[in-house]
Amino acid sequence: MIPIAYYISGHGYGHGARSCQVMLSLKKSCPELELHLRTTVPHWIFQDLPFPASYERRAVDVGVVQEDCLQLKIEETFRGCRNFHDRLPDFMEEELGFIVRHKIRLVVGDIPPVCFEIAQAAGLPSVAIGNFSWDWIYRAYLPEFPSFISLIEEMEGFYRKATLALSLPFSCDLGIFPHQKPIPLIARISTLDKIEARKRWSLPATAQVILLSFGGLGLKRFPWARLLRSKSFFFVTTGGDPRKDDNLLVLPDVVPHYEDLMRAADAVVSKPGYGVVADAISHQVPILYTAREDFPEYPFLVEAIERWATSELIPQEELLAGNLEPYLERLLAKKRNWPAVSLNGAEISAREIISLL
Repeated sequence: MIPIAYYISGHGYGHGARSCQVMLSLKKSCPELELHLRTTVPHWIFQDLPFPASYERRAVDVGVVQEDCLQLKIEETFRGCRNFHDRLPDFMEEELGFIVRHKIRLVVGDIPPVCFEIAQAAGLPSVAIGNFSWDWIYRAYLPEFPSFISLIEEMEGFYRKATLALSLPFSCDLGIFPHQKPIPLIARISTLDKIEARKRWSLPATAQVILLSFGGLGLKRFPWARLLRSKSFFFVTTGGDPRKDDNLLVLPDVVPHYEDLMRAADAVVSKPGYGVVADAISHQVPILYTAREDFPEYPFLVEAIERWATSELIPQEELLAGNLEPYLERLLAKKRNWPAVSLNGAEISAREIISLL
């Protein structure tokens, strides 16, 4: 077997979801690979992998601390980063011990800074996969929190040590990586058609089905009862207490093959995140998105949505009031915009990773 370590940011579910696609392609191309996951992404995200993968729940970065999918907590983020970096000597020693014990041959990161420092200290090649780096995200908060600068500079030093960075479409500034290669989208693609997907979740065959997708953090303050008045649509979401009302189905947070829900939908309502944007594009599902202007990745994702998808903006106050109906009607009446997009980023990533072995 050929062991590799895969470090995954625990910020939301998107990093874990696309890492699954890369791991699937890696095992398909090189069955003798042995995957060791290091992350706080919930273990169930990886349950669809058709092969065993070693998983250790381990904080490998901080990301951005959030109240919910729309509310950031930057002061807590800074404190979390400061505490994490203060513990780095012990963390590095523990990780280097792990690498020696398991005879790791290569490190992949999506996209915790420290994993590239670990790889270089162990004398191993490393591959970064992403559309942003955390140092770039944190720079946006320097005017309010200038103390971030020392942490940012340390992260930049770690990122510069990556052997190769595979940059996804609609990437933010990835200039910190000295060696880059662009790759196509990494996306989950359902194997079901719309009829089969709706049967799988017992969704009505002829209704206009709207998927509410608010990521791993959810949106508890959303007025769910308001949806019961919108009889023109059938709504489905995940998280919270499972239930089925007249036109609302709430599924558990742990949903295998989430891409099948995307296939079943006529539209998706979400905040822009890489995972949901890639899923909407790959399944050609119109997206009703709301603003998250305090997150620096936002304008890059909006550019992708407007260029590669049928989309409509709903102001955040309208979303939080549950006033979806007029915006959904406008979205679904729009002329479809689905230009051809390459979706084989996972396969190309696997080829580049294996070439370094």
